[in-house]
Amino acid sequence: MGWIGSGTIEKKNWIIFHICDKKEHKLGTGFVIHKKVKHLILDFRPKSPRMCWLRIRGKNFLNYSIMHTHQRRINLTPKRMTFMMD
Repeated sequence: MGWIGSGTIEKKNWIIFHICDKKEHKLGTGFVIHKKVKHLILDFRPKSPRMCWLRIRGKNFLNYSIMHTHQRRINLTPKRMTFMMD
């Protein structure tokens, strides 16, 4: 995401829930939700610049929690990548 800190930004048709580093444009994660489903959003919990949760109302009291995480990059060689995929 491209914003510093955490919060909610409302655009014309979208709501952006985001979290990033407090001082720099490092890491960051978030959700972009259409305003038509705004009434279904129960909670947004920014945990760290690498992790946040979005809680969504479901039918018949079956609510959903969606976690979004950011994994740091690991430099892998193609041979090592193939080994990890097997």
